[in-house]
Amino acid sequence: MKIELVAKIVIPNLVILALLWAVLQDDAGRLEYFRELGFTPSTAYYPFFYITSAVDGSTRIPGQLTLDWVQVLVVALIVIDLALLLPFLRRRNAAEPTPVATPATGVTA
Repeated sequence: MKIELVAKIVIPNLVILALLWAVLQDDAGRLEYFRELGFTPSTAYYPFFYITSAVDGSTRIPGQLTLDWVQVLVVALIVIDLALLLPFLRRRNAAEPTPVATPATGVTA
């Protein structure tokens, strides 16, 4: 049971982390490409979106609103981990006996 739970958590995490790495490499490559052409890139971040534009003197390449896959994947990672861990933690807490105080003596049993 524990190995099954660990596999359910680790495998999606590894897939999402691999996707995160690929997205970050793509973003870094795009910025490096702008620099290689002599432009100065700038990025403005918003919740779940970003805009990357580039400037070289009077030449400006306007950016377009783009979905920020890093933020989307991080949220997916958190939601998946919570969805898999919360039932496990609830079962674990439900299995622990809770002390009950008797009204007559005030002593816990």
